[in-house]
Amino acid sequence: MDRRTVLLSGAAFAGLMSRSVSAQGQELRLLTGWDERSDVVTQVVDPLMGAIAAGANTGASIRRFGPETIPPFEQLDPVGRGVFDLLFTNGAYHYNQSAVAMAVEAFDVTPATLRSSGLWDYVDTHYRRFGVKLLAYLVDRNGYNLILKAPLDDGALAGRRIRGTPVYHPLIEALGGAPVVLPASEIYPALERGVVDGAAWPLVGPYGFRWFEVSRYLMRPAFGRVGYPVFISLARWEALSQEQRDGLVQAGADFEQSVGAIFDGMVATEEAALAGEGMKVTRLNEARVATLATAWSEGVLGLASQQNPGEVAEMTKIGRAAGLLP
Repeated sequence: MDRRTVLLSGAAFAGLMSRSVSAQGQELRLLTGWDERSDVVTQVVDPLMGAIAAGANTGASIRRFGPETIPPFEQLDPVGRGVFDLLFTNGAYHYNQSAVAMAVEAFDVTPATLRSSGLWDYVDTHYRRFGVKLLAYLVDRNGYNLILKAPLDDGALAGRRIRGTPVYHPLIEALGGAPVVLPASEIYPALERGVVDGAAWPLVGPYGFRWFEVSRYLMRPAFGRVGYPVFISLARWEALSQEQRDGLVQAGADFEQSVGAIFDGMVATEEAALAGEGMKVTRLNEARVATLATAWSEGVLGLASQQNPGEVAEMTKIGRAAGLLP
């Protein structure tokens, strides 16, 4: 049994999904920033599509579209305009429009504390101005890591160019590196040609993109928490009955609770597969490790506040009151 089969058998619904969720009736269009080389798509997005279809109880099918249709950093607007019905993304991917979803990653949240603190409702209310409603905010507490061509030394990332979306920039800079923004599709050739010396990415994903062929090291410890907001177009939301809306709300909340086990299983399988391809762990020195959590949290909030100062100040107040900051 190959690695992909192991992963597929470990996630609810995953063996039942392909490009669409089968049902009778109207088709809903879901847009996501990754293609099937990312196991997040096959192991999380596709089961989510099944949960949404069941929760809405509209008899609709859901068809998935990826970055080949709309570039990852340009996907919020077409969903807000109703060209697509649903969006599975990362907050950093629409930083130039709003940094509020990205700012959530500064807080040490679980699905339960994200909701009980008031942060979930705050994000939901904020994004309505962009024509979308928050259906779910999925949290992968395994966090992020760096994939590197060469091992770390006492200078950490000094002199190295590291690919990363804006959410990573403060931490890359705190470790002495220079951030470079590239979409996922360009990371492999950039590593291969030496355009970048490493790439920041969640713990899940490097294997599917085969970055082990052009880089040999994984930085540890990992850092932060990965957030995946799931939005529905307000036009689509308002066309639903109250019963259908209630079903979607419950489906989103239930999926938030269950997805953590999927992420944990994916990370364990991913790390074993990368080790099998010869990738090795390279560790930050203890002095830098001690500051990693604070550097991540302060860096994310600082970057987000450049885009949304008032909103991030309010989120910081909410998160601090709930004890969600380091």
